Amino acid sequence: MAIGLALFACQKKPDEPAKTAGPPATVAPLGYANTGDGVQVTMTLPEPIKLYPELHTRLYSEGESNLVAFMATAAKDHAEMAADGFPVADYYRKIDWKIAAQSPKLVSLYAETEDFQGGAHPGHDFQALLWDKSKSELIPTGKLFTTGADMSAVDAYACRQIEALRSKRAREPVRQADFGGGCPRFAEAKLILIPSTVSGKVGAVDALFAPSEVGAYAEGPYEIRVPQTVLTGVLNPEFADQFAGDPVVENALPDPDAEIAR
Repeated sequence: MAIGLALFACQKKPDEPAKTAGPPATVAPLGYANTGDGVQVTMTLPEPIKLYPELHTRLYSEGESNLVAFMATAAKDHAEMAADGFPVADYYRKIDWKIAAQSPKLVSLYAETEDFQGGAHPGHDFQALLWDKSKSELIPTGKLFTTGADMSAVDAYACRQIEALRSKRAREPVRQADFGGGCPRFAEAKLILIPSTVSGKVGAVDALFAPSEVGAYAEGPYEIRVPQTVLTGVLNPEFADQFAGDPVVENALPDPDAEIAR
């Protein structure tokens, strides 16, 4: 009986049917565009975002939903304005995502959003996101700093940078205390990482402010830089090793003064 069982065990098992491979994973596009009656929308995403499929899919999906909703409401409003005999230009919304910097642990992204729905000028805004590579999740940019850290010195430094840049644009001294919004809290701003002169490290954290947030609309957007040396002592220990060296010279945003000088 034992011999029979052994012989049975040695017999070749029938081949199992080959498993059918599932459909290939859908890769989100790097752009979206649509045009309707009097309305145009576009979105662009940077090529390197393909390295982070979850983030890529999320940004594309959320951006597409945002633009589809905008088209629906904007088309209705545009049609009503036209029906009432008002001359109105096409409405539009543009979302342009870029990667500001990467370190071994973090990816810093920001989006410039511009839209026009009638009125004297387009609206502008920024989004800033931080992607934790090890956990594959978005984290608040404020998590760069230790919970409960005294940010007063950092806030004061950033405020002085705002005043200096506003004074340069106005060609006369400007005090932020005279502006209705006062000085913002740095940790609550839309923050992006700036590459360092040391490879793979972060050299600074910049705050992006849309027109009207820290000055008059006509002054344009502001990018306020705080070098990592100023942040020593307030950085979250989880990410402190990502910072070193001096920031690269280039800003993420175009320099309005350079544009005017051309």
